[in-house]
Amino acid sequence: MKKIYLVFGLAAGLTLSSCSLDTEPSTSLGEKVAITTESDLQYAVNGVAYLLTEDRMLYSSEFGIYADLLTNEFKIVKDYGQSSPIARYTITQNDELPDNAYYFMYKAIANCNKALELSAGLEETDEVKNLKGQLYAWRGLLHFDLARLFAHIPTAVDDVNAANSGIVLSIDVKKPDFKGDRSTLAETYKRIIDDLTMAMSLMPADVDNGVGYFNYYAALAVRARANLYAGNYAEALKDAKEVIDNGGYELYTTSNYDKVWAQEGTSESIFELLITSNYNAQRYSLGYYCDATGYPEAALADNGKVLTYLKATPADVRSHMIKEQTVKGVTGTQYFPAKYPGRDGLYVNNPKIIRLSEMYLIAAEAELKGNNDGAAAAVYINELEKNRVEGYTDVATVTIDDIIFEYEKEFFAENQIAFAFWRNKQSVTNQVNAVINYNDNKTIMPIPQREIDFYPSLVQNPGY
Repeated sequence: MKKIYLVFGLAAGLTLSSCSLDTEPSTSLGEKVAITTESDLQYAVNGVAYLLTEDRMLYSSEFGIYADLLTNEFKIVKDYGQSSPIARYTITQNDELPDNAYYFMYKAIANCNKALELSAGLEETDEVKNLKGQLYAWRGLLHFDLARLFAHIPTAVDDVNAANSGIVLSIDVKKPDFKGDRSTLAETYKRIIDDLTMAMSLMPADVDNGVGYFNYYAALAVRARANLYAGNYAEALKDAKEVIDNGGYELYTTSNYDKVWAQEGTSESIFELLITSNYNAQRYSLGYYCDATGYPEAALADNGKVLTYLKATPADVRSHMIKEQTVKGVTGTQYFPAKYPGRDGLYVNNPKIIRLSEMYLIAAEAELKGNNDGAAAAVYINELEKNRVEGYTDVATVTIDDIIFEYEKEFFAENQIAFAFWRNKQSVTNQVNAVINYNDNKTIMPIPQREIDFYPSLVQNPGY
């Protein structure tokens, strides 16, 4: 499988437009060009990923630690003004970070739509169906992450059918003057789940497409996550169990946990984005934020639950995932996440977008929330913990607070913490000790002003 990112019409250059849902994505095939071979379609799939590797507020940059920075488990050691607006909840509709996320995620969706349309005439071989399945999976994931940024979590609201509570859905090629209205949350999550289901119907369960590419189980794992956020607990449990039982992935153990972060395609990694020395976010990379020599704005907070636990529990292999450093001009030792050591300098880390540990936590949360069964939930927590802690003793039952703390311990610096609190209707405390309730307008980003200017009837999020 090719791992070089080739993009639509690269020689034609970057064509930016007023509307992110525009018919011509920034790396796109020309109007008179068709996808006529499997190789053309492969390049189209590569082009989707390419758009998401280099810019800000995407998977390998600020979005990869977004839900961590929103909590007081992290701190800014020295403020360079890069990610600090996230931590301080001061982002506005005129800022670069929401604009970048909105623009490039919708551009990548537009690439998916264009590729699906232009490949309609291809013979439906197994490989063509597989590649189309990857496009549907990307579209599902991107709509999901746009919803996490720009809409409330369904389990945290009173009415998922409220007008304009979701996001603008893009499921086909649009005309240049297209102006899309926001859907409801119910419609948004139905589309996400439907796209992931379609992806699975096209991708064989026995095919691994390689690092940086979706396969059947990656789409299924993202669907498990989406079902959990939507409150579809029976479906989330079923999906997570299928990945655990049949996906062929294996939990990291106490013997290898601290080694996997500098490697590609490890045993737990269900889907990761391929980042190279040529394609990365440079000074906005995850590794650069999580290191004293970069922008030291993602250190673990001195009195946070996570750092306190890790320092006090050497039997837990996750305690190896903190690094002690000093920051120039700042007194004292600081502790940074060690999950982004870099394969070729700090810039080059594959963000592990979804991995097997999360399936265990989704199953536990779904058992507890859907079946009110703390004992059944504990089975999944025990299996995870015995692969993390030497001499671990099983627990008989768990609470939702136990499960959320598992998210904090296992997924710090992986864009999970605030979301775990908010979907369970719990508040977080931010880095300046303000309490942010799960339904606070600050928990979601503003729609970029550029989009409102282009289409004034597009409904802005409350408070902006």
